[in-house]
Amino acid sequence: MSEAEFSSAALAAGALALEWDAATDELTLSGDAAAMGLSGAAKAGRLEALGERLAPGDRPALEALAAGRELDVRLRLVGEDRRLRLIRLIGRSEAGVWRGLILPAGATPEDGLERLDLEADLRAALAAGAITAHHQPIVSLADRRLAGFEALARWVRAAARLMRADDFMPLALELGLAGQIGTAVRAAAAADAAAWRALAPKANALFVAANATAGEICDPGFADSLIANVDAAGLPARAFNLEITETEIMRDPDAAERAMQALKSAGFSLALDDFGTGYSSLARLDRFPFDTVKIDGYFIRAAGADASARAIIASVVRIAHSYAMGVVAEGVETEADAVLCAELGCDLAQGFRFARALSGEAAGEAVVSGVAGRFLAAGA
Repeated sequence: MSEAEFSSAALAAGALALEWDAATDELTLSGDAAAMGLSGAAKAGRLEALGERLAPGDRPALEALAAGRELDVRLRLVGEDRRLRLIRLIGRSEAGVWRGLILPAGATPEDGLERLDLEADLRAALAAGAITAHHQPIVSLADRRLAGFEALARWVRAAARLMRADDFMPLALELGLAGQIGTAVRAAAAADAAAWRALAPKANALFVAANATAGEICDPGFADSLIANVDAAGLPARAFNLEITETEIMRDPDAAERAMQALKSAGFSLALDDFGTGYSSLARLDRFPFDTVKIDGYFIRAAGADASARAIIASVVRIAHSYAMGVVAEGVETEADAVLCAELGCDLAQGFRFARALSGEAAGEAVVSGVAGRFLAAGA
């Protein structure tokens, strides 16, 4: 089938022919634009009018079109009738004129518009600073005194609804926003920790922990950026603990090792997070300069009734201590969990037994006064 025959067949099947002149910025849409929900864009005759109908995350495709590049991409288009359509944009540029087709590209998911609204809200929230850090206490099992916090991403959405990271980080990863969110959370964590230490001068051992993804830790500029941000917050490097999961490390162990060594040289502490969920072994830890191992909550929850889980925890503690590393038990939900973890040699613990993640203000109060029946204030 020739190109002309293909175009004719596509138009007969409900596609639109698109022509855009780079010199005049004139857009022409031929075919049933109303059926595609693009009658307004067709009347406007501008590429920008078409871009306004695309999902925000898909608009860079029109930048590529304007640059004269050949395209064959699938996009999401919200018509003027508020229907979401999945489309295929295909075409190329010749002599300054880009010509192509907009074709239907499959069934529309029922929750498509809700998904686009969530994407738009997430981008707006990040720009407005509505995604920030809440802090889960980490407690010393020896004396039940507050030792530090783990900073967790939280989104304060409409009507003061608080969304947990599990509710929006998968979407952030798809949209390429995880790095921006991570940077915002780590910056907030450093600033909050500096403020807490000013409130309680005796709490000079108090630390804050935050994590990083593989994409972040392997970025050549990551270590320098984190060092600069923590320094700008007025927080000593030793009071910031970067957490990295073993699966993240093993995606690019060489790049991860370089970043970790740079942070370690700058005085940062490093924690191996969620140990037991990946595939590396403690016997390989001498390659990476960790200070702490965090045992995944699965083993803590299982330990009360499962002797093998208890044996695994005891083994991790023994090996970690042989490397002069501390051990944090995650997911400690009951007093019995806390007592057992202490008996098995864990140094620190976090979980609902002590507190859920707290706002920066509430965490500051906990630093000074502790939480009655849960843990004591930080410091001497």
